[in-house]
Amino acid sequence: MKNAFNLFFSNHIITLFKLIILFPFIIPAHSQNITNESNLFIPSGMELHTNGNVTNSGFFQNNGSFFLGGDWTNSSVYQGTGKLSLEGVNQMISNNNQDIEQLTIKGGGVKTIRDKLTIITKIDFLFGVVFVGDADTLLVKENCLITSASGLSYVDGALIAKGSGYKFFPIGKNGNYQPVELVNVKGINPTIEMEVFEDLPAVETSFPTALQRGIYWSRKTISGIFDGSPVTLGYSLQGITNLSRLVVLEGERLEDVFSVTNNITFNTSSQPNITSTDGVLTKNIFALGELLIDPPREYYLSTTLSPNSANPENRSIKVFGDTITPVDFSFQVFNRWGLLIFETDSFDRMNTQGWDGSQHGNVIPSGVYPYSLKYVEVSGLATQRAGFLTIIH
Repeated sequence: MKNAFNLFFSNHIITLFKLIILFPFIIPAHSQNITNESNLFIPSGMELHTNGNVTNSGFFQNNGSFFLGGDWTNSSVYQGTGKLSLEGVNQMISNNNQDIEQLTIKGGGVKTIRDKLTIITKIDFLFGVVFVGDADTLLVKENCLITSASGLSYVDGALIAKGSGYKFFPIGKNGNYQPVELVNVKGINPTIEMEVFEDLPAVETSFPTALQRGIYWSRKTISGIFDGSPVTLGYSLQGITNLSRLVVLEGERLEDVFSVTNNITFNTSSQPNITSTDGVLTKNIFALGELLIDPPREYYLSTTLSPNSANPENRSIKVFGDTITPVDFSFQVFNRWGLLIFETDSFDRMNTQGWDGSQHGNVIPSGVYPYSLKYVEVSGLATQRAGFLTIIH
């Protein structure tokens, strides 16, 4: 052994160290460094504690628990089913692009990831921010469990998750925790990256909206196919004056027109505040905003009419919705034998006059009649609906 309790492992000393570590092995609290150039083994149920730096250029098998207070530099082989717990402040972690079974973030400060670090089964965010630079990677495998994240412990930078289903991204930026949930990822073997950015540019929106420009979220498909997911965003409210006009925006690129999603739920009593979309989002950039006018009305078709009703609104069938455009609009009604009895390509007519239940000026009998409705939404999505209308005399 060298001075200051620096442990330099030769083949001879490694044999002795294996015997020692059959029992819990704790290096004293003052800083000491460990350098392994041969073989280091931590059996299941055993612990290795050090406040110093650890450098591995040999073979490190961890099936127990490794509590590290300093930097971790692995230039060779690290493997095993054990846990690595980062207990220090302002640590640097370089694991030679190899996997770690379980990782615990403790001790506070910043844990800086170098190169690529992959977590297999579990990562606990207790105390400390994990910083991932643009040239580095933090990836969690498909069934990796992520727990205990908060404003005290999250990822500042990009976090990558493999697989479909529920995915949680405990991410933030510059001291602000702004997590994302992809509630149910659909696709083929997707690998998804999420990151928070500050200072959203003045993007164009499909509906007049005051942007929350302090932050936005960026999603990337690293590999596979991503078919979309409902999204939950965590954030701090800044400048929202009318929560009934709170919306989520999504765009493919910052240069594109962002579509507005107001079919959402939100909770402003949680920490952080959360907003969830009821529908599926498919694009790459998510942001928040406040509508400058009342939200667009959702699609609605009245399906019952009574020509003799005392209420004029019940004497016709109309189509409503601020998201409907007149492009390729078609409304058709059929009788029980499938013969066309009414047709129009005018959205304006169906929105204002509607259909009064007549054919060539003659009122048709009471009954149930199939209908077909086609239109293009403001987002460009071609939509087709079908169902039944009821006429009551």
